[in-house]
Amino acid sequence: MTVEPLWVPHDVESPIQWRVSLAKKRLRKLAGPALAIVLFVLAIRLLIREANSITWDDFVAGITGVPITQILIAAFLIALNYGLLIAYDLLALRYMARSLALGRVALVSFAGFSLGNNLGTFLAGAPIRFRLYSSWGLSPAQIIQLIAVVGLTFWSGWIFLGAMVLVWVPVPLPPNLTLPFGSQTIGFVLLGLAITYTVLCFVWRKPWPIGELHLRLPEPGLMAAQASVAAVDLLISATALYLVLPADATAPFSLVFAAYLLGIGVSMMTQVPGGLGVLELVLLTLLKGSVGDSALASVLIFRCLYYVLPLLGGMIALVSHEIYGGAIEAMHAKEHRETLLEFDDDPEKSADEKRVTESGNPYQAPPSQTFTSQTFTSQTFTSQTFPSADEDQGVLPKDSNPSASELDDSDESGRPGSTR
Repeated sequence: MTVEPLWVPHDVESPIQWRVSLAKKRLRKLAGPALAIVLFVLAIRLLIREANSITWDDFVAGITGVPITQILIAAFLIALNYGLLIAYDLLALRYMARSLALGRVALVSFAGFSLGNNLGTFLAGAPIRFRLYSSWGLSPAQIIQLIAVVGLTFWSGWIFLGAMVLVWVPVPLPPNLTLPFGSQTIGFVLLGLAITYTVLCFVWRKPWPIGELHLRLPEPGLMAAQASVAAVDLLISATALYLVLPADATAPFSLVFAAYLLGIGVSMMTQVPGGLGVLELVLLTLLKGSVGDSALASVLIFRCLYYVLPLLGGMIALVSHEIYGGAIEAMHAKEHRETLLEFDDDPEKSADEKRVTESGNPYQAPPSQTFTSQTFTSQTFTSQTFPSADEDQGVLPKDSNPSASELDDSDESGRPGSTR
């Protein structure tokens, strides 16, 4: 027995076609998480294989070999870096011609990035922005657009910076990674993308359809600001990684910077939450020849500073906002209601002021004026326009004394002065 669906969209030819279309949508939704899981397992497996040659003594020596002053400076730079990340959301709001209080933007930026960097954009970063921005008046479509612009900011900076670094500082790829090209080729490809993107921002003003969104490219000034913010963000975080390398490491900063760009780019492309395993694998593979067996210890120190500690701070900030932020807003609403009630007791206030007090909306018309969409008000229809029942029956008001001429013009029914 075949059970037909209760509802099929009007633009679908048959229930079978509708089922096939629905199955394709579900597969597309599952493809991304499934690919991320596969890549995560593969990265962990390769990372374990790379770490098998590192002894426990080498790992401990790598941790103790980093001066505490360098760790503290790296922690300060990472704190500065998370402060800079506020500019991602500020530039996205500027792109949308919207503005919010700086404190609110700072909260959603820190919570979104600190949790999103560890749990992934789709699992934490986007839901947090939906939760907070929607409570502050942004629509779902605007929030989706904001998230897309935040991602565009990162990738624009990564492409520009990656093009400059990889073209002039080629990273030696491991021999077991059989690729038909080197890192310098990747740099030239990124350089071509950067030039194309820059030209399009100057000449192309039509919106680009991306799924259900229609995004227009940013103005050249905003594009330059986005690329600059993302470039400084990547530069600061790469400097923090360089500081937690052992004192006897021979890797130059240019090599560490290029390796970090490749590692963070691959992590973002794979969508593995926090780049866990992927970032470590790329950095360990590219830096092991210059840093030695202590590279794994340095990478783990960097993960604790850049990922784990901000994660704890972001959770505390988010929970504090949910607990105390709601209480503060409720207190302000109560104070506002009490102020309105005190104002309502004033006998000298006008009818319009009373209407504002009762409705809370100065633009809401009183009930007597909202019964029709016409421009006529209830004050127009008075006893002068429509006669009362007594007048309609020919009964005059008590203080009315008709003249003799009016009585002579009366019709047979006794009505004075026909008005028809």
